Amino acid sequence: MDYNKIGLFIMNKRKEKQLTQSKLAEKLFVSEKTISKWENGNGVPDTNTLPKLCNVLGISINELLNGESLHNNYTDMAEQKLLELQKRKEESDKLLFAVEIVLGIISTISFLLLLCISAYAIQEGVLTLPIIVIIVSFVVFFTGIHFCLVIEHRVGFYVCGKCNHKHIPTFKQVYWAPHICRTRYMHCPNCNKKSWHKKVIK
Repeated sequence: MDYNKIGLFIMNKRKEKQLTQSKLAEKLFVSEKTISKWENGNGVPDTNTLPKLCNVLGISINELLNGESLHNNYTDMAEQKLLELQKRKEESDKLLFAVEIVLGIISTISFLLLLCISAYAIQEGVLTLPIIVIIVSFVVFFTGIHFCLVIEHRVGFYVCGKCNHKHIPTFKQVYWAPHICRTRYMHCPNCNKKSWHKKVIK
C-alpha cells in the first residue's frame, strides 16, 4: 500500500470537488490536520471514515486504496489488494500468536515467583504479606491467561481431528475445553463428535 500515492490521489480528488482541507474535514467530522496527514502520505483513513471519504470524493474504496482511478484493470487491482490485505492479516496473526506466547510465559513466571516469595515469607513467620502476595499472584496469572485465550480465539481457526472440518468455536467453548497447548478437546459442528481440534492460523 503506497501511502504517498494514496495521499496525492485524495488531494487531487478533493481539488476536483473544489473542497478545501477544512471543508472536507467538516464533512467527515475529522480535523483539518487529519486530512493533511493523509495527503502527505503519513497515514490512511480508518475503516469507519473510508466509506464516507470515498462517497464525498465520488470514488470507490478500491480506487482510494490503490491511489488511482480504475477502469479495465479493476479486477486485477482488486485481487492484488485482497492478496495484500490477506498477507497483512497473516503477519498480524503471527505477531499476535507471538504475543500470546510471551504473555503466557510472563504470567506463569510471575505467578511462580510470587508464590515462592510467599512461601519464603511464611517460613520467616510473616503471615499477612504472603496472603496479599498470593492473591495478587492469582490475579496476575488468571488475567494473563484470559488475554492469551482471547488472542487464541480471535486468530485463525480450529481443525477437527475426526473430519478435518475447519471452524471457529465460541470463546466459551475455547475457554472451558481441555487442552494441550493450543490443541483443544471440543465438539465438532460438522461431524457432531468430540475430538482434539488443532489451532491453525492460516
